[in-house]
Amino acid sequence: MKYSINSNYQQSGAVLVISLIMLLLLTLIGVTGTQVSSMEEKMAGNFKDQNMAFQAAESGLRAGETWVAVQGIRPVPNNTGSTQVWTLDSAATATTNNWWEERNATWWSSNAVQFAATLSDVKTKPYYLIEQQYFDKDSLTIGMSNDNSGRVLYRVTAKGTGGSDSTRALLQSTYSKRF
Repeated sequence: MKYSINSNYQQSGAVLVISLIMLLLLTLIGVTGTQVSSMEEKMAGNFKDQNMAFQAAESGLRAGETWVAVQGIRPVPNNTGSTQVWTLDSAATATTNNWWEERNATWWSSNAVQFAATLSDVKTKPYYLIEQQYFDKDSLTIGMSNDNSGRVLYRVTAKGTGGSDSTRALLQSTYSKRF
């Protein structure tokens, strides 16, 4: 007696189709994961650059405040900044924006004071500008000998850049000093 094996079964290839679909899905997940990692790396680099710009502006701000702190006599403000102290908003224009929002790098390098120390990983050293906001006399009596003594409020504005000049940070503080 002879048994014969029927080898004429038709195969549908379902395992091949399913494995190709699974391979496609795994490829899509891998490509998406690579794109997400790349985007996160760019975001981390931009955050670092912005943080460097902020730290540079902070250094400029502290330098301006320190300059005011070491002055023995009250500097006379003017419209040109030649005494390192500007009159309030003397750099303003007729537009509605604040002057520090409108000024470019050329204006800052021509009119502001550049931070003296070298900062690593910063494209351009920070700049600062000092404006006298208000002078509060100690005496309300005019003509007294202490007319020039009192408390002065200064607005210190500092601009810093990060690893590139396109990354900028602008900080302001109000500093009070008694003369």
